[in-house]
Amino acid sequence: MAKKPIEPTGTHEIPKAKGTKRALLVEGGGMKGAFSGGVLYAWNRFLRPNYFDLVVGVSSGACAAAYYVSMPKPEPIKSEKALAVWYRDLSGRKLISFFHPFQGKTLLNQEYLIDFIFRKKVRLESESLDSKKLPHFVIAVSNLHTHSVEYIKATSSNIFDLLKAATSLPIATRGKHKLDGKLYSDAAILNPLPIQDIIEAGYKEIVVVMNSPIRHISGPLTRFTSLLAFPKHRTIRRMMRKFHHFHFNLAREIVVKPPKGVKIITVAPDHPLPVKLTTTIRTKLYQTALLGAKKGEEAIQFILKRKPKGKVKS
Repeated sequence: MAKKPIEPTGTHEIPKAKGTKRALLVEGGGMKGAFSGGVLYAWNRFLRPNYFDLVVGVSSGACAAAYYVSMPKPEPIKSEKALAVWYRDLSGRKLISFFHPFQGKTLLNQEYLIDFIFRKKVRLESESLDSKKLPHFVIAVSNLHTHSVEYIKATSSNIFDLLKAATSLPIATRGKHKLDGKLYSDAAILNPLPIQDIIEAGYKEIVVVMNSPIRHISGPLTRFTSLLAFPKHRTIRRMMRKFHHFHFNLAREIVVKPPKGVKIITVAPDHPLPVKLTTTIRTKLYQTALLGAKKGEEAIQFILKRKPKGKVKS
């Protein structure tokens, strides 16, 4: 296993494991999040969010996780609408368009995504996030001041700003969003899949939703890409090139060979998805969402077979 580089620690850490010590980690990847959306849609009826003690969302995976966690009971109609967001509301030029900059918008229109879709059209019931019956739901973000990943608990009062921070993709958006007086960006620039942090917090059963095949390996980001992403932040550029691919590949090593005493269940596509980071073709997004739903259904059976005596908490 690759040796982990020394890196700074954020002020918001993953809460220490309690109870059943089960965690769910949902990967991002721009429009690849349609796969995660499909997986969590399939779980709405049979695998409640409170099966887990902790849910961690990264980048666009945080969007899918937010809908999942905010529906603690089976909600067939609402969950279908949440799934349709990926291929109906985010397709075409609605979310991503090269014409947006000429209209005073960023390439990826976060106002449309968060302020219109999540707040209004397919409303995320943010008030439910304050329920004590839900798992501890945190969203991973990169603190641009400390240059570290932080895990911030999602609440009714911060969820929309938190989602904007989590989806502040460099180049596609301004690459930063202010939350509580601090500037944050997408956690994936430093750690796209923080499995190691979850393990170190004491969780013993971890379900990981990945948006690329388990054996997929990532190379380091180029200097040109990092320069486009953060032209005024030399330190964060260097850390992107150092840590992004390292954590991406390390996570895949870990799921293939987990540490002793840790069970990891991976839900991932068998082949590269029909979509990439910025794909907006509806048919491809729909196909990706269906692939996720199929994998989600298969995973339910496997997860429940691994579960000790008793039923899923409801």
